[in-house]
Amino acid sequence: MLDEGVWAEVKVRNEHLRLFAEHNAQGVQASVYNVISKTWIALSESVADLEQGKERAEVHARESSEGRT
Repeated sequence: MLDEGVWAEVKVRNEHLRLFAEHNAQGVQASVYNVISKTWIALSESVADLEQGKERAEVHARESSEGRT
């Protein structure tokens, strides 16, 4: 169950990603979903707070767009 969170939709060139930072029953987590391939780039990484979650999701998205995942 989601207690609190934010998400962003990012479209760059031929990529379409959704970045999540959320506080749920497992704690605060960050994740990134590739909408086109319908796969998770980064699965529920534990973070300290929502701000760190946003930062970590951004890092995963950048690495994916640079081909480092």
